[in-house]
Amino acid sequence: MTRKKTSKKKSTKRDPERIERNKKIALGTAISIGAAGVFVGGAFGVGELDRRAAEFVVPGHAQVIINWPTNSQGKGWMPINERERIALLLSRSVQGGKALSRAPLEEAGLALMRTGWIQGTPTVTWTSEGQISLESTWRVPVAVVREGSREYLIDQDPKVLPLDYAIGESNQFFFVNADAHLPEVGEQWLGTDLQDGLELLQILTQEGLLEQIAGFDLGKDAESGTIRILTRNDGRIIWGAGPGRERPGEVPTSVKIERLNAVFNRTGLIDGGSEFIDIRGSDILFQRREG
Repeated sequence: MTRKKTSKKKSTKRDPERIERNKKIALGTAISIGAAGVFVGGAFGVGELDRRAAEFVVPGHAQVIINWPTNSQGKGWMPINERERIALLLSRSVQGGKALSRAPLEEAGLALMRTGWIQGTPTVTWTSEGQISLESTWRVPVAVVREGSREYLIDQDPKVLPLDYAIGESNQFFFVNADAHLPEVGEQWLGTDLQDGLELLQILTQEGLLEQIAGFDLGKDAESGTIRILTRNDGRIIWGAGPGRERPGEVPTSVKIERLNAVFNRTGLIDGGSEFIDIRGSDILFQRREG
């Protein structure tokens, strides 16, 4: 069986000062536009806003307001201890700064970018109450990759997020046997196998077929590149190559999905209660459990 190709990351020398400088440049537009409302309000003498803002132009410890991430139901999903950690980092980053000045905005924005939790550049502004407000797009966890004795949280890109767990403690769909090894937080986890696995996860989500699924085995050695769906019933469904990249003799993704739906509708179990099912070829192959 043809092995998948794993993309390799080029070895480049990092320049921490240049990276930090680029982050500050990226923040510049968001900060200058965001702060304009307060300063323009004062310049044109907008009464109460002007007077209230002036009260805060003193060194101090500004309160930081963060738009915490929420799910589709509007509920926060980030663990409380991680929120507390980020809030403390941001609070410390602006201590002693002069209110309504640019420096605390830069420090708060850079501190948030360093957490590895956000996409792009945050918008950081002073409010008329002398608080610092951060608006950002948060990276959303979709799964974990098991490496050694830990589970590492990733988003859809897939980039590594700043949380990891003991095996079985993340409450996330998991991937095992990823070709590439663990990168740094904020960096992309390389390998076409993991990209294929995430695409399959997305397809199964859209089809409403995830309830009985625990994770995905991406294959290793001679089976590298052959995805197995691992069910909560300790069953294995041999899916095959990544969606849209079927090997000779494999049926297309649409047929595989039809087969999963048919098995589920007939038995109430996505694995049909079998030890494993092979849905790749012209016929579905079952291996029943012994006993």
